[in-house]
Amino acid sequence: MILNSSASAAHGFGLPLLFEVQLAGVAACTLACASAAPRPDLRLAEPDRREGAASTTAPRPPELAASGEATRAAVARLRSTLERLAASGSFALGHEDGTAYGVGWAEDADRSDVKSVCGSHPAVYGWDVFRIENGASENGDGVKFDLMRQRIREAHRRGGINTLSWHIDNPVTRGDAWDTTPAVAAIVPGGTHHTVYRRYLDRVADFLESCRGDDGALIPIIFRPFHEHTGNWFWWGKDHTTDADYVSLWRFTVDYLRNERGFVHLLFAFSPGGADLETARDYLFRYPGDAYVDVMGVDHYYDTDVASLVRAVSATVAAASAHHKIAALTEFGIRDGLSELTPPNWFSKNFFEPLIASPSASRIAYALAWRNAGIDHCFVPYPAHPTAADFRHICDDPRLVLQHDLSLEKDGQTQ
Repeated sequence: MILNSSASAAHGFGLPLLFEVQLAGVAACTLACASAAPRPDLRLAEPDRREGAASTTAPRPPELAASGEATRAAVARLRSTLERLAASGSFALGHEDGTAYGVGWAEDADRSDVKSVCGSHPAVYGWDVFRIENGASENGDGVKFDLMRQRIREAHRRGGINTLSWHIDNPVTRGDAWDTTPAVAAIVPGGTHHTVYRRYLDRVADFLESCRGDDGALIPIIFRPFHEHTGNWFWWGKDHTTDADYVSLWRFTVDYLRNERGFVHLLFAFSPGGADLETARDYLFRYPGDAYVDVMGVDHYYDTDVASLVRAVSATVAAASAHHKIAALTEFGIRDGLSELTPPNWFSKNFFEPLIASPSASRIAYALAWRNAGIDHCFVPYPAHPTAADFRHICDDPRLVLQHDLSLEKDGQTQ
């Protein structure tokens, strides 16, 4: 999200697929068929766990070996779920901080504004770890990291999808993410503040390593650093660094988490700003390479300019298809948030219907709405908002996937 949060007021597949959907040939049905369209079956079979060649390293203790196997199975399950969503013509709804707080409440158990309106939590749970790099106990939006860890675990237990962004403070000035003093050249390998960045990254990694399921396995997470780099509002933005330094920073970050910390449970999401995208070629600005990206997303805020939404998402889908990646709308919302003046049918007419009707734009795995900090800064409706009835209507459509639709199978039991 481009807004500086410190300056602001602070989304049961029981029916099987009738045929295997092919990614390159998805066509969205008309809205008139919504009531008859069955939800696709996204329950996943257990992944193949056959072991390969014998390892030459010392064997791990049985409990760690079991935990590692469960982690790999969980991330394979997540990847397969995302791929099936992107190919199905349906997509999952997400919400930032959705179960941490909402309009008029905070830290309530088993609550979200999406559930209050639609009867189910979102399928995708967005979080942000900014300020953890400074050793803070809560992020810049006031979410305690202990609570975030608990909510991530609860979402995973339900079979939900967790994604994590990082509005990292400027490591050179110690200002916030919106302090655009150039810093990227200083924190890449060989830079004057590289050790500072490594320390920051270790604190994020420590948090990621602490997010474990009931079986002790690491919870799979979509990690989305250095987003909206096509704009100029963050210190890693287009005019504040070079192509080479941005790519170097991205690759170092991924390599460090994979190789130094040994993480196998992360999918990495790349997400430029949608206002800057016209074509798939535009999308690849400072793309770090296929080995460093799993999800190709886009962040897009707009009012009623539906054409810009479809254009940006279609460009993202085209790029993802060409690079064999998963496409997503990694942030979206009406510009500046909902208000009493927002058209009551905004969600159906300016979000859901245009995407689902587009053969290209409908091929995303999920769309994540930004957070509900209060009545003057919210991006999904709360029960009293004028758009609530319309939002409930699209949530009832079988092509918008909520938490109760994401039934992953675990140990033979539908969660």
